[in-house]
Amino acid sequence: MYFCGVKPNLHPLAGLSSLQRWFLGTAWLVIALKCVAVSWAIPHYGVPIAPWVIIGPTLFFAAVVTVIWTTHHEE
Repeated sequence: MYFCGVKPNLHPLAGLSSLQRWFLGTAWLVIALKCVAVSWAIPHYGVPIAPWVIIGPTLFFAAVVTVIWTTHHEE
């Protein structure tokens, strides 16, 4: 639906510049690589914890920061 001929911006990433979207994508790629490295390193080196103990909070806080960053940017 249009309001006064203007299509509303409903997607949170639509308001970000291309540089910000590239930064966000790169940050998530680094987080994903870290998660893969941790899931390999913990059993490989015999660390007596489960990989999810490291990966879970990493993904949770990264998601929280992403939501805050994408929804609270300056106009």
